[in-house]
Amino acid sequence: MLVYLADLGHNQVTLSSDIYPISVANCAAYAQANIRSRHRVDFRVFREPEDLIAALDAQSPDVLGLSSFAWNHNLSRHLARHAKRRSAGTVTLMGGPNYPLTAPEQQEWLAGMPEIDIAVRGPTYEGERAFVSMLQRLVDVDGRLAEARAEPVPGNHWIDPHDGQLVCGPALERIRDLDEIPSPYLTGWMDPYYASGYFPMLQIARGCPFTCQFCNSSVRDNSKVFAHSVENVCADLDHIAARIRPEIPLCFADDNFGMYPRDEEIADYLSHLQDRFGWPRYIRTTTGKNQPERIIRVMRKVRGAMPMTSAVQSLNPVVLENIKRSNIKLETYSAIQEEVLAQGMQSYGELILSMPGETRASFMKAVEALLATGVKRVSAHQLMLLHGAPLASRESRERFALETRFRLVARNIGTYLGEVVAEVEEMVVATPDFPIEDYFEARIFHLLLTIFHYEGNFEEAFALARENGVSAYDLVVRLQHLLPEAPEAFRRLIADFRRESEEELFPTAEACEAAARERFAELLDGSLGGNLLSKYSMIGRFFVTPDTLAFLESGVASVLGLTRASESPELGDIMAYLRAALLHVPFAEELARTPCWTGRYDIEAWREDGYARPLATYVLPDPVTFGTTVESGRAEAILTRLRTFGEHPQGMGKFTRTMFARELRRTVTVGGSPSLSGEVPSTHGT
Repeated sequence: MLVYLADLGHNQVTLSSDIYPISVANCAAYAQANIRSRHRVDFRVFREPEDLIAALDAQSPDVLGLSSFAWNHNLSRHLARHAKRRSAGTVTLMGGPNYPLTAPEQQEWLAGMPEIDIAVRGPTYEGERAFVSMLQRLVDVDGRLAEARAEPVPGNHWIDPHDGQLVCGPALERIRDLDEIPSPYLTGWMDPYYASGYFPMLQIARGCPFTCQFCNSSVRDNSKVFAHSVENVCADLDHIAARIRPEIPLCFADDNFGMYPRDEEIADYLSHLQDRFGWPRYIRTTTGKNQPERIIRVMRKVRGAMPMTSAVQSLNPVVLENIKRSNIKLETYSAIQEEVLAQGMQSYGELILSMPGETRASFMKAVEALLATGVKRVSAHQLMLLHGAPLASRESRERFALETRFRLVARNIGTYLGEVVAEVEEMVVATPDFPIEDYFEARIFHLLLTIFHYEGNFEEAFALARENGVSAYDLVVRLQHLLPEAPEAFRRLIADFRRESEEELFPTAEACEAAARERFAELLDGSLGGNLLSKYSMIGRFFVTPDTLAFLESGVASVLGLTRASESPELGDIMAYLRAALLHVPFAEELARTPCWTGRYDIEAWREDGYARPLATYVLPDPVTFGTTVESGRAEAILTRLRTFGEHPQGMGKFTRTMFARELRRTVTVGGSPSLSGEVPSTHGT
């Protein structure tokens, strides 16, 4: 029997999913260890749609298994149809979290996908046992679908071809010891991907004890957490570290990494690998929602390579009740941020727009409160109604009067076998408390916040404002008010963002897909669509950088009560520093440039001291010429990501997810030597 397993991703705008195909590789490894057959069962794993098309054209498999996520569902369906055209006898399976919760919705969902024979429905995020149950049945009946579906199979659903009714096999228990799944790394399934530019991913633990209604991890059967042994995780990490390029990030699929004692042990081992291999330099994951002290210890152990994701989603008590979520107290949150900042580490705050019960005023108040704690980034995600999340149910939609629109999933579009295939997501754009105009204005504010404050993109300017009594929140609010006076390129950026934010929304999924087919060329070249917040923040940071800096300079001057920026020598020096230090497109040219400037303040020393004292105390006896350089390792990390994702706003939005903002700067020097940091007496004044 020949089995193809595919975790596909669109790859024509940029890599829409940037990780190894770990989900189907787990299924392959588990099935290899558990299927019993008199005949050989061969497995092949696919990541690229073009590779799967070529394989289907060369030899039709007996079984084709496809993953279903929000970013590849229609692509998987498209290739399932192709497989059926090539061979009607190929049995098509689909699994993944992208699946409704209630039987009536499951019936409607599967009835609309005749190209999918069977939905592999293990417990949430866990398809290995259900897949093996179905595959074993197919092996036992020599791949004959009608016989395989003669009676229910545990963990699997399908539509009965005779009466059109939903057939549900008995539920399966979750895997309590994840070591039952042989490592797809040690068994060789991941070997082809080490040189690909994709990122290795591990899932240390499965399950989430929290009940956030917008998340498809919140269902009851997923509430207990089961894990791999630390020994097995370390063996995987050893295997990866010996083969991966050091600039490639590491990803963890856990819902709450850092929250459990075993995570500290793993962090210790990661520290060992950093010493031995210089890897990982960046760890992408979702950190836990409690046990902050342990998470901070984990961050220390990995030397700041892992930022802390502080996902509060809302600070409005009404919203938190509606979504069945509880947050840590803001005072505790602030104390955590102080510790994180003191250790020179990064943390992110997360909110979600248009939550049931949220208002624009309460949303803005939450942003202000989070910024006041010292977080370097506040992300305001949009509320998606995910299949498998309780908030997407018909009952929740009616209860909260959620007004939704459909849009393309960013960057997830391509043409395959001569047809345009696009992924679509359903967004909440308004509620009775959050009208759609508030949604658009909040999006513009969030864009400005992302351009100017994300991870401290322009933190020196914000530090000067802060030491003059102006908060980061107030500065961004002022920038939004000053938009009519912004330089032309920056005004155009904002106008285009607002226009595209309106144009990307459609009343139905079908209308959204039709528009994608009509304007495919523009979507493909990136002139239209994509993740708009990411795209336009990339344009602001890296494509119209001079205008962005000029607008920031005028904004800081405004909040400081200056008629002109030139009235403040401190502001002038900060802006000269930023203009020299910040990298932008075209990167190949910029990485070769070493701009310099002459100034009176040691901005670099002030920055390295965490802005603990006023900039005035860093004045130099005489003007000094500062230079810049870029270390070869940093340049190579940037160029590697550009080769993988492309030097355009869409691609850069992907690669900056795995680099800190500080890595996208030149190193400042004085006369060809390290800066005067530490050499300027702390008593120096004006």
